[in-house]
Amino acid sequence: MPVFEYKGVNVFTGKPVAGIKDADNAKVLRTLLKREGILLTSAKEELLEKFGASGSGGGLFGGVSLADVSLTTRQLATLVGAGIPLVEAMTALIDQSEKMQLKKVLTSVRDRLNEGWALGRALEPHPHVFSNLYVSMVAAGEASGTLEGVLERLADYIEGQSKLRGKVAAALAYPALMLMIGSVLIGIMMIVIVPKVTSIFASLDRALPWYTEVLIATSQGLGSAQMGGFVLSIVAFILFRRRFSEALGAAQATDGASTAMALGSLSLMGLASLAADSPFRYGMGCIVGVVAGFAATKFMAYISTPDGQVWFDTKKLQLPVFGPLLRMLAVARFSRTLSTLLRSGVPLLKAIDIVKNVLDNAKLERVVKELATSVREGESIAGPLKKSGDFPPLVTHMIAVGEKSGQLEQMLETVAKNYDTQVETRVQALTSLLEPLMIVFMGGSVGFIAFAILMPLIQMNDFGP
Repeated sequence: MPVFEYKGVNVFTGKPVAGIKDADNAKVLRTLLKREGILLTSAKEELLEKFGASGSGGGLFGGVSLADVSLTTRQLATLVGAGIPLVEAMTALIDQSEKMQLKKVLTSVRDRLNEGWALGRALEPHPHVFSNLYVSMVAAGEASGTLEGVLERLADYIEGQSKLRGKVAAALAYPALMLMIGSVLIGIMMIVIVPKVTSIFASLDRALPWYTEVLIATSQGLGSAQMGGFVLSIVAFILFRRRFSEALGAAQATDGASTAMALGSLSLMGLASLAADSPFRYGMGCIVGVVAGFAATKFMAYISTPDGQVWFDTKKLQLPVFGPLLRMLAVARFSRTLSTLLRSGVPLLKAIDIVKNVLDNAKLERVVKELATSVREGESIAGPLKKSGDFPPLVTHMIAVGEKSGQLEQMLETVAKNYDTQVETRVQALTSLLEPLMIVFMGGSVGFIAFAILMPLIQMNDFGP
């Protein structure tokens, strides 16, 4: 049934109202709202399938966030536990929700429930709001008659994932902001301020210190026509990257906004060539930028292929500091997800297949895929993981103990808690080191600039014919 986003006026109070409602067509919608005392002024039909798949990566700009899904899941568990039918419970959630996007998705789910669909199947058309893991657990809960408990477990799981993600993001936000602001300020100093100050050195007949020569050369390079052409061409190429990616085999859609920005940057490139001190050097910079952009696009097209993703994710796991952290995050996610699925009654092979999609690392996904094949052939879980060498020995040992003792779910939960704690500790230690490093970097850069400028000025009294 179509769903309409409507605006109207309450005939009793005269206040404007807005909301969503399902109806066969606009005429039926007007009749339904009239019965409720609302005079319809405008209505727009929404495509729920497209909307539901728009993503739930965050709550910004009205999106459906993990926190929204977690709260909705817990409220649904409460309603189901109180014996309220699913359709009525879904209606209550629609009325309770304050976010229009979530209202529309829940309305679509309710329509399918009214058509006789099971809840698990009704959630499937919205994979970016309700993940494969979510749908599978709900379906298992319906089949086993433990839907309330499964929903509670899902809410706990989503809250845990959201908190961990939030801690990591919050810990890295300050160093990232410092790096961005510091880089901008130092760039402005090098391009705008340093050339004006160092211009007085041109009249000196004596050689300048090497550090001052380095500063002047760097400043001239950053503000040169070649650098301007290089940067503008890189920007234009990045904005046109989707079109180039299509030509290189990475199928991606091009939106109008990126095309408009790309055309704007191309126009800016043309205007900048008129103001450049050396159009030839500016053109050379543009050529180098286009070549660099093409190489970067070619590389991105490669890492979007299955083999490229595995290679790239393998290299990420081998990074000196961040590699172990990424591995810990993946292991924690693997353990907690598998434990949650098994506790909810999802069969082992299906649970492993679902876990493969939540690791966010193609190398480890391939290991889990091979694990499913081995388990299907009668092997244990711990054996193939140990042979791969990608899972720490502690994890494989605890899984082996859990399989032998019949307490696999508890062991996986213990592993997840252990690695969540390690991730939090590592992130805190990393950020505590990053902050002073950022201060030293920015302070050292500004100090070097000041030193390279002031020392020749101090020594000017010694400069003679």
